Amino acid sequence: MTRDKSNLSDLRREIDDIDNALHDLLMRRASVVDRVKESKQTVGGVIYRPGREAEIMRRLAARHTGSLSRNVVVRIWRELMSAFVSMQGPFVVSVWDTGDVGCWDVARDHFGTETTMTRHQSAGAVLHAIAEGAATIGVLPLPQDGEADPWWPAFALGRDKRLQICARVPFASRGNSRGIRSGALIVSAAAPEPSGNDRSLLLVECDESTSRGRLTDGLVAAKFDIVTVVGLSSSDAHSAIPVFLVEIAGFATPDDDRLASFVEHSTGIVSADIVGAYAVPLDGALGS
Repeated sequence: MTRDKSNLSDLRREIDDIDNALHDLLMRRASVVDRVKESKQTVGGVIYRPGREAEIMRRLAARHTGSLSRNVVVRIWRELMSAFVSMQGPFVVSVWDTGDVGCWDVARDHFGTETTMTRHQSAGAVLHAIAEGAATIGVLPLPQDGEADPWWPAFALGRDKRLQICARVPFASRGNSRGIRSGALIVSAAAPEPSGNDRSLLLVECDESTSRGRLTDGLVAAKFDIVTVVGLSSSDAHSAIPVFLVEIAGFATPDDDRLASFVEHSTGIVSADIVGAYAVPLDGALGS
C-alpha cells in the first residue's frame, strides 16, 4: 500500500471515529430530552419554544468556524430540534398551502422531515386547527401591503385571544423552498418568549379619519421603534374601519406601558394590542 493510500485509510478511520462520537452525543441528547419530557409532565410547560431555539441557533452560528457552511449547520440543528420537540409530545404543524403557492416548502425546511404537517387551502382553516387543538402551530405567509386577500385581518379582528404570533421562518437561508415570497409567520396558542433579539407585532384599529402618517407619528411619540407597517383600509371588504399591523423592534407584551400612552395621546385610535413577537432571524434571512 502506498503512503497516500495509507494516509487516506487513516483519515477514513478518523471520520468513522468522529461519526461514532457524534452518534453517541445524539443519543445522549435524546436521553436528556426524555428527562425534560418527564419534568414538563410534572411541572407543566410547552413543548415548542421558538425563542429558546433561536438562542441555540445564534450561539452555534456565533461559534462556528471552518469550511463547512453555517447554513448546513443550521439545517442539521433545525432537523434535530424539531425531532426532539416531537419526542416530548404531539406536535402537528398546520400549513397554509394551495399547491401552487403557499408555505409548505419553507415549513418543511424549518421543521424537518419527521414532523407531522397538514395542508390547508385557507388561513381560516389553519387558525381553526390550532384553536381546536388539531394542530400545535400554524404557518402563514408574511403580511404585506397591497395583498389581494390578506389572512391577518381574520386573525386580528375578533380573534381567539389565545392565538399569538410566536416565530418567523426561515431562520437562516431559504434553502430550496418555493412558493413563498420572503418568509412566513408561525401562530400558536402559547405566548411567545423573548430570545434577546426580537420584533413584536402590534395591531392597531383606527377611525376613518386616521391616516398612516398620523398613526406612525403617534407610535413614535409613544416610543415605539417602527420596523414596518402593513395597512388595511376601510374600503377593504375585511374591515369597516382602518386596521394596521405594525412590526416594532424589541419584545413587547400586552401590558406594555407604551400601549396605554399611545391610545391615550393619539387621535383616532380605537384600540391597540400586541398580537405576538418573534426572534429576529440570523443575518440575511429576513428577505424583503
